[in-house]
Amino acid sequence: MLRGLMARLLGRGEASGVEFPPDAWRKLCRDQPELAGLSAEACERARVLAGRFLASRPFYGGDGFEPDDAMQMRIAGLAVVPVLELGLDWLAGIRSVIVYANAFHVDHEEVDEAGVVHHVNDLRAGEAWSHGTLVLSWGDIDTGLDPDHGLSVVIHEVAHFLDGVNGAENGFPPLDRGQSRAQWTQAFQAGFDRLNRQIDARKSPAIDPYAASNPAEFFAVLSEYFFRRPRALHHFDATIYALLADFYRQDPLARQAGRQASAERAMPPA
Repeated sequence: MLRGLMARLLGRGEASGVEFPPDAWRKLCRDQPELAGLSAEACERARVLAGRFLASRPFYGGDGFEPDDAMQMRIAGLAVVPVLELGLDWLAGIRSVIVYANAFHVDHEEVDEAGVVHHVNDLRAGEAWSHGTLVLSWGDIDTGLDPDHGLSVVIHEVAHFLDGVNGAENGFPPLDRGQSRAQWTQAFQAGFDRLNRQIDARKSPAIDPYAASNPAEFFAVLSEYFFRRPRALHHFDATIYALLADFYRQDPLARQAGRQASAERAMPPA
């Protein structure tokens, strides 16, 4: 456990939790695709939320790996992206974090269509345990600094926790009173069915085929796309994008467009 180390190196604010080095945090907001494009005000709110998240949850290393301060800061920063406008209470179900150096093996049971139970050993990049542990592969997180890499393991696993806030991970997280449950069900079921038809027809799917596993994975994978590859998600299904924008109260596609416009304005004239 690294709580003492974090307290000594980063310090703790009474209200904001762990205080990250300002230069390191600003660099994270510039370099991490899920955070890039946030306004200065939103980046600061993310810093406060991430500090509170880290201060109240122990981080452990798996198989002798020890996540250092910069790793813990990045994980905390990514974890709060989905709840930036929802609030940290949505992550109350996450009580601890385990970080492995790379993908880790998990033994579990699967039941096939005939009802036969199979013992399976899978290699995983992340898991959201029902008792409140978030398990992550640092190697997969670190790959996420490459903007061409499409996956976001922290967002994916956090989405599972958000999905389960109302008691079950089924692709149907708690919605605000003004959000249509019927529209959510119709749009997500239609998108899920369309993806499975593409896979069954041996067509190249528009999004990661892992999303076709079940409705919970569909929601988690689409949440990854929403924050990391919003244009691809919008192309796959504009209605689902709009529903996720309402749920998360964010518009990463607009942030991405604004970031691109700013970069173009900063380019010297030809």
